[in-house]
Amino acid sequence: MDIHDIALTLFTELVGAHSGGPMDDAVRLELGREAYRCAEAFIKAKDLYIRELPVGDNGNF
Repeated sequence: MDIHDIALTLFTELVGAHSGGPMDDAVRLELGREAYRCAEAFIKAKDLYIRELPVGDNGNF
């Protein structure tokens, strides 16, 4: 899953959670930006987590 897939999933969830009437373009644009910011933060956190995993014997896999 790449950043675009994650951002699209987040965007659709944010739009779906928006209670109210139709959204204008500015609101949708801001939700899209927020989705990309969250997706980027998620990928950075995941990469950091993977880097900090202890290096062990590969025989456990």
